Amino acid sequence: MHWTGKVERIAFTLFGKFDVAWYGIIITCAMLTGLFVAVKLAKRMNVTSDDLLELFLIAIPLAVVGARLGFVFAHFERFFLVDNFTWDNFVDIIAIWDGGLTIMTGAPAGILGGLIWCKWRKVSFWKLADTVICVLLLSQALGRWGNFCNQELYGLAVENPSLQFFPYAVYIASEGGFFQATFFYEFIADLIGFGLMLYLSKHLYMTGSGIVQYGFFYYTIRFIMEFFRDSTDILGIPNTNRLFCGIAALACLAILVVMAVSKIKAGQIIWFKKGIPAELYAHSGPERKPQVQKKTK
Repeated sequence: MHWTGKVERIAFTLFGKFDVAWYGIIITCAMLTGLFVAVKLAKRMNVTSDDLLELFLIAIPLAVVGARLGFVFAHFERFFLVDNFTWDNFVDIIAIWDGGLTIMTGAPAGILGGLIWCKWRKVSFWKLADTVICVLLLSQALGRWGNFCNQELYGLAVENPSLQFFPYAVYIASEGGFFQATFFYEFIADLIGFGLMLYLSKHLYMTGSGIVQYGFFYYTIRFIMEFFRDSTDILGIPNTNRLFCGIAALACLAILVVMAVSKIKAGQIIWFKKGIPAELYAHSGPERKPQVQKKTK
């Protein structure tokens, strides 16, 4: 068996009873890495690490719930169309520790959490999103290694012995053979997308374009990845994911073009070669009450 098929799903066991999976550890580390990078990027908006932590405490739970609901919906028959629905079947629905999270529905739910926090703290949601949303692709990239440990998110079978090597292919023990390492392909693609979005966030000034950029990169990557997998059929519609991602990517690109053209026609500068001036973000951060200094005798 190839080394990629010998990966242990469980990292360690607590008190001899509770299994801690590598999937959960890696996803948590990916989120913390995203938070760390977001703190660095948000400084130009006067958003502090405490602010971002507060935002994450709202956004992450919503993202996890949204991601799980998306996965359960995509596998409706597996979770609901069972004989004698029991407590164990319900536990299977919420068992995120076994894997099964869909970024396609998780990301919008997390963004909703960000919107709630911005409304609460009176922060410009669109400018904050333009500044930090690229970290989603970074966290997604790192999280793909959780899929590797779970031996999931692989592609089509690789039967040619000359191609049975990592990173082109991984050995899946449960299948007893080699399959395309689509988790790794997506890891690399997400990193490239993160790098491009990070560059754009420092030079392209189109308020509200950050979320659309993320949508374009994400759906384009997913559209490409679907050609390496057995594409999902939902509600009898063939290749549902591929079709949806392709349409969504084109829609996001069209929106970006329309936004750019309209702003240029209005005489606005949207590209700053030396970086977006700090004054454009001067009044976008949270309103803070001035600290009152105590009088000393």
